[in-house]
Amino acid sequence: MQINLRHKGSITILDIEGRIIGADALALKAVIDEQVELANGQAEQDGRLNLILNMERIQMMDSSGLGALVASYTTVQRNQGRVVLLNLGGNVRSLIVMAKLMTIFDCYNSEAEAIAGIMKS
Repeated sequence: MQINLRHKGSITILDIEGRIIGADALALKAVIDEQVELANGQAEQDGRLNLILNMERIQMMDSSGLGALVASYTTVQRNQGRVVLLNLGGNVRSLIVMAKLMTIFDCYNSEAEAIAGIMKS
């Protein structure tokens, strides 16, 4: 799994590529936890992390990947931040639907929509 980190204003975007399974799920959670810590140290963000997970290039995700997403969501929410999902592919979307997580995560098909969704709340 590869993660490219970029920023658009106060929003952090993680472009994730590969598979989110096993140890890779833990690595993703560690990257997100690190971003929460960085946001907590920046006064201009008031400790809030607004995070977009771009999942367009995810080839596969298993239950450990789902667990990492839910744990990350909880950590970011606890710090008054937001996590949204972007570009869910068919297999990943199916997994998230089956796990009934579509009611938890806001999902968008374009980066502009995801940014607007975060900014309006």
